[in-house]
Amino acid sequence: MKKISIYFLALFSSLLLVVSCSNDDDNNIIEEPALSTIVETAQDTDILSSLVAALAKADENADSNLIGALNGEGTFTVFAPTNGAFTALLASLDGFDSLEDFDTPEKRGILASILKYHVIVGAAANSSMLSNGTEFTTLQGEKITIRIDGDVYVQDPTDTDAKVGPADILASNGIVHVIDKVLVPQEVLDALTPEPLPNIVELAMDTEFLSLLVGALVQADAGLVDLLQTDGPFTVFAPTDTAFAALLDALGDDYNSLADFDTPEEKALLAQILKYHVVAGTAAYSTDLSNDQMIETAQGESVTVNLTGGVFIQDKTDVDAAVAPADIAASNGVVHVIDKVLLPQEALDALMPPTPNIVELAMDTEFLSLLVGALVQADAGLVDLLQTDGPFTVFAPTDTAFAALLDALGDDYNSLADFDTPEEKALLAQILKYHVVAGTAAYSTDLSNDQMIETAQGESVTVNLTGGVFIQDKTDVDAAVAPADIVAANGVVHVIDKVLLPQEALDALLH
Repeated sequence: MKKISIYFLALFSSLLLVVSCSNDDDNNIIEEPALSTIVETAQDTDILSSLVAALAKADENADSNLIGALNGEGTFTVFAPTNGAFTALLASLDGFDSLEDFDTPEKRGILASILKYHVIVGAAANSSMLSNGTEFTTLQGEKITIRIDGDVYVQDPTDTDAKVGPADILASNGIVHVIDKVLVPQEVLDALTPEPLPNIVELAMDTEFLSLLVGALVQADAGLVDLLQTDGPFTVFAPTDTAFAALLDALGDDYNSLADFDTPEEKALLAQILKYHVVAGTAAYSTDLSNDQMIETAQGESVTVNLTGGVFIQDKTDVDAAVAPADIAASNGVVHVIDKVLLPQEALDALMPPTPNIVELAMDTEFLSLLVGALVQADAGLVDLLQTDGPFTVFAPTDTAFAALLDALGDDYNSLADFDTPEEKALLAQILKYHVVAGTAAYSTDLSNDQMIETAQGESVTVNLTGGVFIQDKTDVDAAVAPADIVAANGVVHVIDKVLLPQEALDALLH
């Protein structure tokens, strides 16, 4: 401002000198002082150095020539922001610490739009021509509005007006009004201000493969839709529609859709399952997670992070949920998409009764009733043993297989009850132990041809994989396995069509 005042003082002094000379010599020609162009005026004004630098930066684009235009002929009105105005603008923009950060053609194009928004072409509008509500269309294309309230202000689409002062600085090609704020057109506001992020519920509603998650939130009817639209922050593990479909399929005929969670108890359970996917009070991005980290959920139980080979979330089941994609930002937190519905222990207990142990499995299988009867008749602690943790592999003869054995033993053994002496009970126990492999749950895929497997009785059986899965005992007839791989809580059961006989039994029974 001091330099502008000096400029006007010099101009006034030169006018006095001209008038004085004229009085001394009427024959002298009076010469008006030459005015500078708008750009030259800015270059000669310290507080407008940032404006000059901004013009030069914008003109680094091949299609921009703002300095040339504002140095050329024409009539312009320019609202010229001060250095302080440019400093304030840069401070308000993320990633722009100086004018040098307008370092790409796209960014320099934005800067050019801002500068053009300060230029009115075809008029030199001095302050006496400005009135409250006057609108001007700028070189950028959008309008600015004049507001008179004691002082003169210029309004742009932001909430802060620019104050004019000093005004009416004459240039050879127009007039300059200094302002204390950089004017920003709507075009630039839209380019520099990202669209507001949706909240977590809005994000899910806008994501096609999360439609069942939205449906579950509504079906639970527990205020979760409203909760996940509050400020948060929240971390949400969001199961896909495929994940929900897999859960419904696993739950069986009672749950064909989410609508089948229709009783107050089932709705409450669904709400607890959904809360198990929500972490309240933090927006945890994948970079915030660590291997084996335990995170308490809004349901009360914790999930565990597994970073081996990717990002996985462990629940109370044996199958981890894979995270992909991760780190979807919402206005009130972050969403990680997962390929499985996480189940807390509470839900497992309610929806999926524990897997039966081997004895329970046999008791629940109609064609294994004689196997259960044999375990009881042997009275050797086998019922209790096969309910311990194991693991065990059990080759389970069908009722037909036991009937065939009894038939082969003749009239002395019409039923399992005929194993009634201590010696016979002990022998029955040995036969049954010959069907048990302790210390491993050997699935059919773990077996190899001619593999010999030691049994709990002490002798071995041999695997034969020719044309199927067969188990060879000490007789000449193999036992066919079908079905195989029946999972129990403490091991695996393979159903066989023959009672296996160790040499010990052959010696005692078939002599």
